[in-house]
Amino acid sequence: MIPAFDDSGNLPPGIHPATLDEIETRFGRGSEIREAQMQSIRWLMALVIRAGIRRVILNGSFVTDIIEPNDVDCLLVVDSGMQNAPQAAQADAEIRSGLPYLDIQIGGQNEFDFFAKWRFARSRDNELKGMIEVVL
Repeated sequence: MIPAFDDSGNLPPGIHPATLDEIETRFGRGSEIREAQMQSIRWLMALVIRAGIRRVILNGSFVTDIIEPNDVDCLLVVDSGMQNAPQAAQADAEIRSGLPYLDIQIGGQNEFDFFAKWRFARSRDNELKGMIEVVL
């Protein structure tokens, strides 16, 4: 279950796991922009599965109480032994070419540690805040 927002409109600190349906119910409705961003997340998840990516973290104004968020910050965490199948390479190329409304970062454990512990873990006002991990 995704926790309630704090007084600043952010999730409480930490990584909160959620299914795509839970994410859509909580964040993907209420405005046209949120619905469009959610559609892009669904497109991304189809590619993530084909590419063999092991973790997806969502952040940014999308996971706040802002009615019309700017974009969705995404961190895709890959294994060093990612699949080399043709469909994985094609999916990876599509992800790297970008999707509407998504600011995508791709990396391994070091990038995960940086984003999850520092960059995504704090607001612009340097307050601790939470993020969402998509349950794959």
